[in-house]
Amino acid sequence: MKRKDGWNVDDDNLLASTVLMYIESGKTQLKAFEDVGLKLSRTSAACGFRWNSTVRHRYIKSIAEAKTHKIKRNYKKTYSNEELSIDSIISCLLALKDDLQRAEIEKSIISKKIQNVSLEINARRSERHLDALANKEALSLLLSKAAELGLFEHNKKPAI
Repeated sequence: MKRKDGWNVDDDNLLASTVLMYIESGKTQLKAFEDVGLKLSRTSAACGFRWNSTVRHRYIKSIAEAKTHKIKRNYKKTYSNEELSIDSIISCLLALKDDLQRAEIEKSIISKKIQNVSLEINARRSERHLDALANKEALSLLLSKAAELGLFEHNKKPAI
């Protein structure tokens, strides 16, 4: 028996074309799901589920192309009005150099933190190992005392 509310080819095509158009224009897929949902009398969640579970897999190349168009359009918006001069290129490179130096400093700080945490973990492991050795020695001592008192002989009641 076929569901009354099942998805058909036209529904899938509308969903795909809308989502691809929204990706290319820089809008969110969630907004596309809402708009398609209104047109198809479905929830945005149902549209999102259908897109992610079924339709998206058939449009991988188209999605990549839409993202490429979006990137190119955004690049043109950002840099088309800006005149590239030697001075602007140098200032951009200097800013990138500063960003790189800051990132290296942050990396160094994080590496030191990781090293300190690793040292602390190793110290605590060795403490636990020493505690385990002490417990093992104490247990061994107790067992030898129990043997001296005859607690291990079968069918005999303990002396204590």
